[in-house]
Amino acid sequence: MYTVREEDIVPVISRLVIQANRYLPPDLIDVIKKARSVETSDTACFVLDILLENAGIAARTGLPVCQDTGIDVVFVEIGQDVIIDGDIEQAVAKGIAQGTGEGLLRASVCDPLTRKNSGDNTPPVVHIEHFSGQGLRLSVLPKGCGSENMSGIRMMPPSAGVEGIIDAVVAQVRSAGPNPCPPGIIGVGIGGTMERAAYISKKALLRSAGKRHQRTDVASIEEEIERRLAETGIGPMGLGGRTTTLAVHAEVSPCHIASLPVAVNVQCHAARYAKAEFIDGKWNFNTVLNDEESSDDQTSEMPFVPEMLKLPLSRDKVSHLRSGQWVLLTGRLYTGRDQTHRRLVEMLDAGEELPVNLSDQLIYYVGPSPAPPGRAIGSAGPTTSYRMDAYTPRILEQGVCALIGKGKRSEAVRKALKEHKAIYFATIGGAGAYLSECIKKCSVAAFPELGPEALYCMEVEDFPAVVINDTQGNDLYGQEKV
Repeated sequence: MYTVREEDIVPVISRLVIQANRYLPPDLIDVIKKARSVETSDTACFVLDILLENAGIAARTGLPVCQDTGIDVVFVEIGQDVIIDGDIEQAVAKGIAQGTGEGLLRASVCDPLTRKNSGDNTPPVVHIEHFSGQGLRLSVLPKGCGSENMSGIRMMPPSAGVEGIIDAVVAQVRSAGPNPCPPGIIGVGIGGTMERAAYISKKALLRSAGKRHQRTDVASIEEEIERRLAETGIGPMGLGGRTTTLAVHAEVSPCHIASLPVAVNVQCHAARYAKAEFIDGKWNFNTVLNDEESSDDQTSEMPFVPEMLKLPLSRDKVSHLRSGQWVLLTGRLYTGRDQTHRRLVEMLDAGEELPVNLSDQLIYYVGPSPAPPGRAIGSAGPTTSYRMDAYTPRILEQGVCALIGKGKRSEAVRKALKEHKAIYFATIGGAGAYLSECIKKCSVAAFPELGPEALYCMEVEDFPAVVINDTQGNDLYGQEKV
């Protein structure tokens, strides 16, 4: 029998949360490279190259792969030969807080009603299981919510059968479209009860990317879902191509004779996790790429000629841009996420003067991770844009010329963009380390108490973006049938 003390678990969890956010698992890198080798769309190939380059930058610099370092989901599996001396959940929480601080990771966990941020990314979501074997296994899975918000569950009748399962998963991913930063891993939970299906769909994300289920009938379902998703044409970042997903991982659990639960847990391309196992009295960690191994990524080259745009913008500067056109942005922009937009609209409603003049400005939807010493900013990729839809028409009334984020916009926003002759750009989601290289200066312009959701002023250089909605009302995602 082995006794593992609470205080000994804390540094292990801390190490795992840092490792998970800085290094993509080697198996995931391999499937991205495989997808790149068979992809035929130039745009899709460019995006996949960016994702590989981003992984290399993160590993070399210590920046998080993505600025959304997620809400940490921790799986604790306790063997029959291990006794925990102390509170395992408290140990996990302490480790998450320590790793978040030491790793300069973004604190994103807040109260669901007051929206007050806990400040250290706690509490995590902890799942504890006991098994008949030996050892103690810890798995940390940081789950970003751009993808988590696109997940879902359906309680179907048994008559739906295998075809119903496949249809449900494909429909969920089609509905998500570009929002969850495709291509990623799709975790599927089949059977059990509502909460059991959701649990095993999340746990499926810990499987090595592309590894098939041991049951041939389940593996066949995975293969068919992958085939159908490739045919949707959604592609990387929703910009077209065959690489809509990198892998489908399904898990099954016995269910009631009257039901067929199917849960779909959508994961972005940054399918991060890290594992450690305490066995025979010592800790073993899953393999991490070292700097030399992770630096062989090739430099991405645009397969098209982008237009160079100087910021701030004007209606004249954006009027000729068309859906599908790539640009490189240089100059000053402002940022804003959910809480900044809420504050701005509340100030407008109260007749108060805004803290910055938004006329002819561009707003980037981003909540960066903390800046390491010597850098202007941490990881700084886009957040999912639809969360700002409720506020966007009012913001456009203030003279804003352009918005940058990722994913689809509502019909109301598309109409407002056309009415105000403004542009909606997307940039590469999940490439926070890569995009941080394009940001030369960053300072808080307003609402510092909001932390990562504050309003920042940034100086950018050659910042890549593609026009999704132009001033004529064209929609790139609509053209791509997303």
